[in-house]
Parts: sequence; structure tokens; C-alpha cells
Amino acid sequence: MAAAGSVSAVGRGSGTASGVGKLELSEQDYSAATSGVQQLKMTSNRSSKADFTASTIVFNGQVYVDANAAFWVGSAGMTNSQAIDLANRWIQIPSSSPIYDQAAADLTLPSLVSDLFNATTFHKGRILSIDGVRTISITYSNSGEDAGPASVDIALGGKHLPVASTINGITIRFTSWGNARLVRPPTGAVSLTSLVPSAEATT
Repeated sequence: MAAAGSVSAVGRGSGTASGVGKLELSEQDYSAATSGVQQLKMTSNRSSKADFTASTIVFNGQVYVDANAAFWVGSAGMTNSQAIDLANRWIQIPSSSPIYDQAAADLTLPSLVSDLFNATTFHKGRILSIDGVRTISITYSNSGEDAGPASVDIALGGKHLPVASTINGITIRFTSWGNARLVRPPTGAVSLTSLVPSAEATT
């Protein structure tokens, strides 16, 4: 799959989070060999104040996040005052920060493949058509960060690339393999540790 070079994807699903309740998730992703872009939104059924929104760019090993305050509190573990300082601006996450791996997850093609297909045993399932593409469903128990029951629908024709994947109620449609997009780092990004010095050691 890495040989395909890049992939665009759209994901949707639901889950729960402590203190927030049920969350509806939607995301748009683009992953290439050393770069990627993600736009993420998680909507709470309890309060709009718990809604997460975040845009993330990975470029040559550097990670940049532009997110609202709810994201910085609920997903990155910041205090309310820290989150206000970080919200709605591009923040560069240093590789030494404990939240670096979380922020960069699945945004390059190698990490996406590693995270979504982290299993040793796979089982063939039924043949079905998805968006006009004839596929075979493969089920497995995924490990790692995206652990849980999983399935992937592989195209029976062409290069046999994934068309869709479902893990823990989140379904991802792979909309375009091999169509490269230009990814650039954002201008004016501020280092996380310049605004939250303790983030490197304690976050």
C-alpha cells in the first residue's frame, strides 16, 4: 500500500469520552510518504463547549496543529488557561513533547498503514460492492493505538488497494490512491513550549 504513494480519506463514526459522553466524529485526511493533512471534528451530545475541532499538518517530521480550546483540554490535557493561549492559532509540536506521537498519528502513509492494519491474523469475509467497486471484506483484531475489532474492504481489481476500513465504529473511506497533493507548513506557527513551557516535560 505504501507503494501507492498517497491516499485521501473521509472518516465518520461515533464513540464516547470521559466527562463528555457520546461523540460524533468526522474527519478528512490526506497521507503521503512524509507529509499529511487532517481536518477533525468531534461533536458532543451534551454541550457545544465540548466540541473538538482541529486541523493538523505533518511536513517532513514537523507537526503543526490549529485547534479550538476544547481540543487542547480534552485531547491534549492542557489546563483551561493554557488552552486559551493555544486556541485558534498554528502551534508547532516539538518531537520531544509527549503529545507529538498522538498529533502525528496516521498522517503519513507509513504510519496510517501501520496503525490501521496492526494484526497478524486476517480472515476473509463476504464480497460486496462499495461505491461501484467490487471488494472482499477482511476482518481482524487490530492492536496498538487503534486497537479493537476491525475490517477492511479490499478492491478485487487493479492493485487490490483498500476501499474502506472500520475500527471501533469509525468508518474510513479511501477516496483516492496515488493522487498527490501539495502540502506546505503553515506560516506564523508558534512553538508549543514557548507558550506552555511545562508541556515538554509534563503533558
